[in-house]
Amino acid sequence: MNDKISVKPDTIYLEDLLDDITNGEYRIPIFQRDFVWKSSQMLELFDSILKGYPIGSLLFWKTKGYKTKDQIGPYIIKKEDSDDTKYVLDGFQRISTLFGVLTNPKEYKEKNNTELRNFLIYFDIKENSFSYIRNKKDKNIFSIPLYEIYDNRELFNLLRELDKEDITEIDKSRYIDNARNLHNILHKYKLPYVEIRGGDIRSAVVIFSRINSTGTEISEDYMLSALSYNVETGFVLSDSITEFINSLNAYNFEDLKRDTVVNCISNAKGRIYFDVKIEDLLNRGLEPNLESLTNNAYIYIKKAVHFLYKKLFVIDIRLLPYPTQLIFISEYFRLNPEPTLEQCKALENWFWVTTYSNYFTIYSISQQRSAYQVFCDFAIGKHPDGIYKVNSEVSFSTAKYPDKLNFTGVRPKALQLFYLNSIIEDNEIQDREGIKEIFISSKKDRNPANIILRLSSEFEEKQDKKQINNFIETSSIKLLNKHFITQEMVYLYKQDIVDRFITTRESYLKLKEKEFVENIGIIYTD
Repeated sequence: MNDKISVKPDTIYLEDLLDDITNGEYRIPIFQRDFVWKSSQMLELFDSILKGYPIGSLLFWKTKGYKTKDQIGPYIIKKEDSDDTKYVLDGFQRISTLFGVLTNPKEYKEKNNTELRNFLIYFDIKENSFSYIRNKKDKNIFSIPLYEIYDNRELFNLLRELDKEDITEIDKSRYIDNARNLHNILHKYKLPYVEIRGGDIRSAVVIFSRINSTGTEISEDYMLSALSYNVETGFVLSDSITEFINSLNAYNFEDLKRDTVVNCISNAKGRIYFDVKIEDLLNRGLEPNLESLTNNAYIYIKKAVHFLYKKLFVIDIRLLPYPTQLIFISEYFRLNPEPTLEQCKALENWFWVTTYSNYFTIYSISQQRSAYQVFCDFAIGKHPDGIYKVNSEVSFSTAKYPDKLNFTGVRPKALQLFYLNSIIEDNEIQDREGIKEIFISSKKDRNPANIILRLSSEFEEKQDKKQINNFIETSSIKLLNKHFITQEMVYLYKQDIVDRFITTRESYLKLKEKEFVENIGIIYTD
């Protein structure tokens, strides 16, 4: 860390801080994560201020010349670099909330209108409380936008209008006192802060990661963006990852976690991702640099996502059993960019084995390194199946059959993928495919045997519910068999013996899944 650093603690009035932000004196560095606070956290912040509670210290870094975000709250901030520019290292969520809620949108020209509503918090001068009002019917003369309470002119107009209302003088006086009290509290509120002067971007990132008061870890790609930012090329890793993830929407993978992308980039260094340090990725002055490494990794990640979507029917990121599977398959395509049909089939088998065997949860860190090396050997044709075993004589076994079908556990995901594999088989799957669920009995019952999975593309946009619910009675036996529904079950359904239908189907589902799982060498646990 650069030793030419001075640290100065101080306080600042909230109104001065907001004015300085408006004038562009405070900026948000690119390694800050996006605004993520929930509505409840924003309300709690103002409730704390009203009650006189401390809301934590802020951390600023006084320097210049670094790339920054252009928005705080819903407002676009000025970008006038000067010797007085301060970068917000800690407190971005709080500052965004304060600036976004208290700034008068009528007077601020540059703003993101679509986000204004998220920062419209009301103060109830009657109840002395804060809230969001989503329905216009819930709004009344006592619910005042906070920016109107904070703004001198708006408050004056508000009190004048309130004076015209048919309210008892005692109540009117109390409501006016509540409004003025909050106005005064906001304008007199002092925030403690620490200002760092000197040092470099590496120092700033280290300081932020150490004393970040929110307890929210800085995302690795934002940290790398800060450390690798190059004024000449303008490459910003965090922006690049955002753009890349958005490009995966055809596969329904646009919610892929950013750290998973970084781990794929790290793997491209030839070591398992958790052994690659940030310094290894920066690799200053050497080839490939981070930008080249990243752009190459995108090629392999996209091949991996395409493979998962088209061959294994992971048609939504929520269906991916383990993020590590994507990381490994991405590495497979880096080592073997054009696998043969036979090799692709072997890779599919690897996916099913690792899915059903709890492969990525049963090994220690050192064993995961061994598993990674075995997989790399598999990718280049030096290992038959890519599966690492501590004891070759002990077989893998599945977790127990899931009680519910959802996206929260590996086992329910495995069952859904097995189901999709049955109904799609060798058919071509279209982009942006989705899953629709048909419930045989109550929608509250998520027992796998109570749910029929259908592809969104099978439904016409205006198809009514009656047609969907009659799926069992109108479909061919060949199609129903793909959904694990036999002739016997159809009879039970027509006779309205639904409970027997579900229990019979559950047994049949387990039987078919057991056949599939045992065929790949795994012991089936019921």
